[in-house]
Amino acid sequence: MTNRSFTRRLRAAATVLAGAACLTVAIQAPAGAASVSTWDKIAQCESTNNWSINTNNGYYGGLQISLSNWRSYGGTAYAARPDLATKKQQILIAEKILASQGARAWGCAPGTGLATDTAAPYPDGIGAYDPGTGTFYEGNQAGATLGSAKFGNAGWKPLAGDWTGKGTSSLGAYDPATGTFYLSNDNVNTAATIKFGNPGWIPLVGDWNGTGTSKIGAYDPNTATFYLSNDNVNTTTTVKFGNPGWIPLVGDWNGTGTYGVGAYDPNTGTFYEGNQAGTTLGSAKFGNPGWTPLVGKWTGKGPSTIGAYDPSSGTFYLSNDNTNTAVTVTFGNPGWIPITGNW
Repeated sequence: MTNRSFTRRLRAAATVLAGAACLTVAIQAPAGAASVSTWDKIAQCESTNNWSINTNNGYYGGLQISLSNWRSYGGTAYAARPDLATKKQQILIAEKILASQGARAWGCAPGTGLATDTAAPYPDGIGAYDPGTGTFYEGNQAGATLGSAKFGNAGWKPLAGDWTGKGTSSLGAYDPATGTFYLSNDNVNTAATIKFGNPGWIPLVGDWNGTGTSKIGAYDPNTATFYLSNDNVNTTTTVKFGNPGWIPLVGDWNGTGTYGVGAYDPNTGTFYEGNQAGTTLGSAKFGNPGWTPLVGKWTGKGPSTIGAYDPSSGTFYLSNDNTNTAVTVTFGNPGWIPITGNW
């Protein structure tokens, strides 16, 4: 992927409702991305849409990925061979191959739009956590429930992250009484138990060094200080950003894969983006007082953008450009806690 430059301007913030913002971000498509429908066209040509095919010709699965490419681009995190992986997992690895090698990696590419399709196949989805039952509900931007699971205990804070770098999010939970993170790779079992920060701090999840895996962090609300870890053990970065009483945020603000810090001022409804040096990169107003701030890659590509959740109605408002509301969807019940992830 080639480096891309971007510009950002701070503009005076006017009082606005959901759908209006004053943060400018230059969004560009990655070097390789394609919608699921385009990958289906490739699979129809390559394997007649047989995602589990193995004809012993050196190429496997619906997209006929070679074993060497599967291994080189991280496919063994899912399965030993492409034909043993799910359709989504095969497409996620194909996206990496496309970004690196281009559409020429597939002989069936001409006529399918693979070389020109810029839509990512799996944008971040929404979700909700029912604190009464300790149940997570994963959903897509159409409001459909994709799955549910119980994880953690009552009073713990829900988390989601790509803990293994496989391209999809799984669950986690944070016990604020002990400052302990519990991370799951399969939404069932606890794969890691980590104490980080102090009791009462706010848990954070992000890819602080751009390696493709989510790591933990913690935010001290009394001092507005972020503590970020690249190894889930030691504090790698300590940075003050925003003011005490603001809500901490994190996001890939420049689209490079490395997450920066941020903060939301609930008194003014203003989002502030920052880097790990504590420099403010931009600001925007979005949503209404009392709503919960959100961050995600709602298009599945480029920089993270903002959103907001109305807890009184269980409605998500998502922006792809930090200016307009692109998606409005109700999911879960009023009073539930919003979560986001690439399910």
